[in-house]
Amino acid sequence: MRRREFLALTGLAAAAATVPVRAKAQLPLVVWMSYADEKTVGSYYLSVKRGMRERGLVDGQTIRFESYFAQFSKERVRQLIPEIIAKNPAVVIVQGAAIKPMTKATKTIPLVIASSGDLVAGKLVASMARPGANVTGIQFLAIDLVGKRMELLKETYPRLKRVAVIADPGHAGETNERARTLAAAEQLGVQVDYKPVTNPAELQAALDSLPDSGNEAIVAFPDSITFGPRKRIADLAIRYKLPTVSGWDAYADAGFLLIYGPSLTAAWERMAYFVERIVKGARPADLPAEIPSVIEMIVNLKTAKALGIRVPETVLLRANRVID
Repeated sequence: MRRREFLALTGLAAAAATVPVRAKAQLPLVVWMSYADEKTVGSYYLSVKRGMRERGLVDGQTIRFESYFAQFSKERVRQLIPEIIAKNPAVVIVQGAAIKPMTKATKTIPLVIASSGDLVAGKLVASMARPGANVTGIQFLAIDLVGKRMELLKETYPRLKRVAVIADPGHAGETNERARTLAAAEQLGVQVDYKPVTNPAELQAALDSLPDSGNEAIVAFPDSITFGPRKRIADLAIRYKLPTVSGWDAYADAGFLLIYGPSLTAAWERMAYFVERIVKGARPADLPAEIPSVIEMIVNLKTAKALGIRVPETVLLRANRVID
């Protein structure tokens, strides 16, 4: 082969080899950013990726995908935000305590958020129907379900007269959530011992006070304070023979007796809808924020056995899932 022909062929081969790299670099970048670690929110992270695949958003083919976990470190969040912004992503999916810092850091990059609290009360969106600015997403707080958790607890444990309610008062929407809980408890003749907690030390103090408090059960609001140590709360409640109820599946899997609330698996898969729309050109301001449409009730019979409680058949028949 002549030298000129050889150089031409090798040049073409080199050019061909660089095409996929260049093409991939031109794909829209989708970023996942979580305040937690991968172990804690791994199932929800996988739900988002599954939802995106179902909508044709595949890493290396139609999008580039990068994930960041802050390992429950606010300092790490502060470090990651400018790094992510510098990449100029097409959209950032933001979870947990990383939400507010990210929304403050950029008013231009599209953000899809999944919030445990009230999006409007937390001033993350102008309204659910018209979010405005660069933020949209899903609000896990379904206020109409809150009172039903107290009703479910009373139905399962009819002797209930006094309950500890553990909640973060700074959680957006907590005031309404507490009001609904108190109203339901009053109708059922149940006294409420409200235990506000804003950090791990206060949570531990609240848990330590339970044995001598006269409380017969625990209602844990699903928020960032109770979510991480949910297994510790469940284990302690079992030790003290206290039935527990909360609002997300992860609490039941950790050992809570009852769960009534939105399916977070379905909600996280739904996040892919917002990502797809934005990647295709939609503005977050024009995409109404949502509350979950799939509701589930979970009963943990393993916990019931440890507590010595017989769950009524009327409750079991309504459960979407029974853990035994």
